[in-house]
Amino acid sequence: MPALPTSRPELNWRSLRAFSFYRLFIAGLLLTVEWLGTGPIVLGHALPEVFLVAAGIYVIAALLLGFCGRLRQPAFETQVGLQAAADIPLITALTYASGGIASGLGMLMIPAIAGLSLQMPGRWGLLFAALAALSLLGAQIQGIVIGVFDDGAFTQTGLLGAGLFATALLAMGLSWRARESEALAIRHSIDLANMAELNAHIIDRMQAGVIVVNDEGHIHLINEAAWNLVGNPDPENPSSLANLSPRLFAALQEWLREPGNGKPVTLPGNSQGPELRVRFTRLGVDRAVGTLLFVEDTAELRRQMQSAKMASVGRLTASITHEIRNPLGAISHAAQLLAESESLAPPDRRLSGIIQTQSQRMNAVIQSVLNLSRKQEPRREEIRLLPWITAFAREFQGHRNLEMDQVAIRITPADTRVYFDPDHLHQILWNLCDNALIYGKAPDARARIELRGGAHPAGGHTSLDVLDSGPGVNPGIAGQLFEPFVTSSSSGTGLGLYISRELCENNGGSLEYLPLPSGGSCFRILFPVPEP
Repeated sequence: MPALPTSRPELNWRSLRAFSFYRLFIAGLLLTVEWLGTGPIVLGHALPEVFLVAAGIYVIAALLLGFCGRLRQPAFETQVGLQAAADIPLITALTYASGGIASGLGMLMIPAIAGLSLQMPGRWGLLFAALAALSLLGAQIQGIVIGVFDDGAFTQTGLLGAGLFATALLAMGLSWRARESEALAIRHSIDLANMAELNAHIIDRMQAGVIVVNDEGHIHLINEAAWNLVGNPDPENPSSLANLSPRLFAALQEWLREPGNGKPVTLPGNSQGPELRVRFTRLGVDRAVGTLLFVEDTAELRRQMQSAKMASVGRLTASITHEIRNPLGAISHAAQLLAESESLAPPDRRLSGIIQTQSQRMNAVIQSVLNLSRKQEPRREEIRLLPWITAFAREFQGHRNLEMDQVAIRITPADTRVYFDPDHLHQILWNLCDNALIYGKAPDARARIELRGGAHPAGGHTSLDVLDSGPGVNPGIAGQLFEPFVTSSSSGTGLGLYISRELCENNGGSLEYLPLPSGGSCFRILFPVPEP
């Protein structure tokens, strides 16, 4: 028989204690019945004194073996050997004192051999069966020799010995199968534990937030991303979704009214956290046991889409730059040389100027696309909004030759701080202020720009508005205002607002257009909520 896998020691000691309890019960029952004189007449009728002594010793041995089993001293194999040394001779003595095999007490040897064979793997069971059969046979022979028995009952003894060997073989097979099944279960439990640990690591490292709750909102699992998305709260009861994130709990209760709806739910950003997109999935095969929530930051999704979009634009730009710019440069240079010709007629000179102007416009479009595709990852830092806007306004006024009263600044509160890339913010504001100068003024009037912003206590967001006093945006293009190449001017490229919005979203913010009831336009920059 091949070597058996090692089983858990705890199960071995538990079975050893159970077998010791069985031995104590049998020995105590025999001693009590014989001592009270209420048992069958066959018990100890041949040698009553020997029966009482053997039963008493059996009780004491059972107590000692049970005590050793609880202490686990000596070793397990040694204790099994001591049990065999107690069971085989003492059961033989009880059988001998009761008149031999004919008394039927020899049958007690069968469960004893079965228990010993189950405890010890390998061929030990056959050894115990052989010793027990020889012990019973020797007792029968001795009883006949000294005249205790009239009949040797050797046939019954032989059948009992064969039964002992059959019991040992059966117990060995059962023991082997039990230990093999136990080892397989241990391996499976280890595999399951490793798989559970791997799944826990994967879930914890996921960028999307994962929350598992029951219908009452009790949290069974939440990963680090979900904890960060709900704002790292410190509630009194962190295992309750209602305390952790009331808006997620409200969305869950709303979804439970119609669980079959698999559409994601968008939760607007507020003081409880950023804008979130939540997907719900019911857990359970036969019956629902809970709900799985996938929570994603929409700003992060937009940044990922922005990265993919920028990669596409970059590939497109790389493929068309040399194909367009080289012939465009040749056309522009040829038109310039043609315009320098003294024999060129005025109408032809005007056409040459149109060629140069349109070539420069096309080159500006290509340069804008190049700048967009080469845009680097934002380097956000803390910006004190009021002094930064003041310095920007002075630079813009000096560059555009504006009067001091043409740019007004109002930031409330004065110590407002935002987290944004300064270079990106500079580019966004420059585009918006340029548009306000070109399109945001009434006919025959000076352009006036107001930079107004600050923190909003109700929503937790910080915004910056660029307002003008012009006629506002044409309603026909207001819906596509931030799309590329959409413009109401023949001289514009239609990329300024598109690039500005992309830069805002790349920093975790947004840019939106708000028409003013009193006239004029308002372009609002919403800054991202600062992380704790």
